[in-house]
Amino acid sequence: MKNVEDVQRIAKLIRNSGLSVYSLNDMLETVRTQSRQIQGMLGAIGAVAMLVSAICVANTMMMSITERTKEIGILKVIGTSLGSISGMFLIEALILGILGGIFGLGLSYAAQKLLPVLFENMQVRSIIPAWLAVAGVAFSGVVALIAAILPARRAMRISPNAAIRTE
Repeated sequence: MKNVEDVQRIAKLIRNSGLSVYSLNDMLETVRTQSRQIQGMLGAIGAVAMLVSAICVANTMMMSITERTKEIGILKVIGTSLGSISGMFLIEALILGILGGIFGLGLSYAAQKLLPVLFENMQVRSIIPAWLAVAGVAFSGVVALIAAILPARRAMRISPNAAIRTE
């Protein structure tokens, strides 16, 4: 056989005669399909992790607002703009998200180094490209910002008089 098309043609002839045949191309396609399925599963796990982290950031920001109600009231009384108060919480959320992204990236790099040691028979090596690392940290920051929008809006609506009276 001189080329791949000959192999595929002969494999088809053998299959049509009722016999079973399995070529390296079939095996390669099976591996590719399994790889896509694994990537899909990992993507789904990542999406769930991002959702959970967004909920945690929103909860953390809500707790921060609840604990700092008096501070927010004082800021309003001294004339701090609503945008500045909102921005304060959004920046905190952004920092929280970026730090979480950096922590997650560190775990990813650790797993990248540890997995080949644990599974030394595996020939596949995982490499995290620099653009993906930067994009992952940036995406974590964006998710945290989005999750903090509602808590920041809540902070802007707090009545200064009621806030100052809270203990």
